[in-house]
Amino acid sequence: MDNHPTIQHLWFDFDGTITFQTPEFHAAHDELRHRTYANATGKPLTEKLKEEFHGLYKKYGSNSAVFRSLGLPTNYWQEHFNTLDVSKLYKPNPSINMTLDYLRTKLPISLFTNLTGDKIPKMLSLIAIEQSWFTHVLSGDDIKERKPALDGFYKMIELSQLPAKDLMYVGDRVDVDLKPAKAVGIQTCLMWGKSEETDFSCEKFEDLIEIVLPGSSTLSK
Repeated sequence: MDNHPTIQHLWFDFDGTITFQTPEFHAAHDELRHRTYANATGKPLTEKLKEEFHGLYKKYGSNSAVFRSLGLPTNYWQEHFNTLDVSKLYKPNPSINMTLDYLRTKLPISLFTNLTGDKIPKMLSLIAIEQSWFTHVLSGDDIKERKPALDGFYKMIELSQLPAKDLMYVGDRVDVDLKPAKAVGIQTCLMWGKSEETDFSCEKFEDLIEIVLPGSSTLSK
């Protein structure tokens, strides 16, 4: 897209978007989801089983969707993810925090995540972000099916009380976060990378300011 959009409400994914995932996080996360998949299927944890899991992940788009494809509840993965001790795996990122703090003074910002609702306050505290910064906090518990299902994206439009085209969703995964948002008419921005399948891309978090608020390229304005 060549022209800047008119954005009246900015929505964010949580994990991997307003958190910067470390190699230690990825290692612990992978170990947990592989072990959870082995337990769910009753199969031994082997390299072949890990490949099987990642094949399903590629097909269905998210961890939650993989376990849902096995006939398990929509919150099955998130309940297991909640057992992961993330206290040493998350830390505040000054660029992310200052950018969010600035943006919230210019337009409403909200959060839509697959996390369970009871997990969100603790996770936000670990990265030193106030929940009060967000106009709405939409968790995976608040919708019938978690991302990449469209339920939550329609709920975003409903909560914002705006046309879909006036919203932007910022996420780190094209298939899970941004293709579904685009499917319902919401503007999209990929964080931490580039993609021709999204409306915008940011390699640095603060780049979002110029996209959403053209001419406001510094946090001092």
